[in-house]
Amino acid sequence: MRIVVAGGTGFLGQPLSEALRRRGHEVSVCSRRTGVDIRDFEQIDRFLRDTKPDVVVNAAAHVGGIAYNAQRPVAIYEDNLLIGFNLVRAAAGRTGKFVNIMPNCTYPGVAEVYSEPGWWDGPMDETVLTYGMPRKALWVQTWAYAQESRLSSIHLVLPNLYGPRDHFDPIRSHALGALIRKIVDAHLDGYAVVTIWGTGRPVREWMFVEDAAEGIAEAVEVYNSIDILNLGWGRGWTISEIAERIRSAVGWRGEFVYDTSRPDGAPQKVLDVSRMHAALKWRPRVNLDEGIRRTVAWYRNWREREMQQHGR
Repeated sequence: MRIVVAGGTGFLGQPLSEALRRRGHEVSVCSRRTGVDIRDFEQIDRFLRDTKPDVVVNAAAHVGGIAYNAQRPVAIYEDNLLIGFNLVRAAAGRTGKFVNIMPNCTYPGVAEVYSEPGWWDGPMDETVLTYGMPRKALWVQTWAYAQESRLSSIHLVLPNLYGPRDHFDPIRSHALGALIRKIVDAHLDGYAVVTIWGTGRPVREWMFVEDAAEGIAEAVEVYNSIDILNLGWGRGWTISEIAERIRSAVGWRGEFVYDTSRPDGAPQKVLDVSRMHAALKWRPRVNLDEGIRRTVAWYRNWREREMQQHGR
């Protein structure tokens, strides 16, 4: 198939493009890095007209952690709304299938286990509303277009992702990436204390980005229902447990201090993956400890290159 991956040069989009190519698909990518600003309808419309894809995958996003969401709510909301709206509008009439990749924060904030039938059962947590709502609106938009065109769509919900090429800066990173940076930096720079936002008690599900790419690639090929589909492990870990596993991988012997004045976000985000087990043969393969080791190694190498480049 001819497949366009919007955001195909990014953290998820790059390994997803590689996974699709390994399966024999003809993949084109678009992002600002390739000269296509998806927020501009004319640019993405021209790109899809030229590439004539069978499938369009939306892996493009303006995203960050809780702190970044609080600092840039308007930009996050408007950019993601424009990205999704323009992609669907340009794809309708040109392609047969649209793939909407969504974060688990699109589920109601008070849910303890995220099961697909409960996706509409309440409001999202306020800390992620500006990022989650545009993705949720895409379900409605693709449903509407399906009434008037041949466009079909699938909607895949992912847990928090981590791995090489993630955001590691203190503002834009999610918890696992931020902790890897803090703990590796503390170990290499000789600091005895690392501060962790919140209580450490929130439970989050994490999946290695290359696992996510393979899961999406399989769903592109075999899943054809507009019904929401969760992809993940179906279990979570507390932030404190994540921190301890990173400490072990790094070999740091310092102390964690919890800043309880900072927000925790939703208390638990864990996906019910029973529908996935019925629909797909794919399962995630990279366990948490292996994924952390691989990500720590990547960050160490990246940090060393940055320090050499800037003469530190």
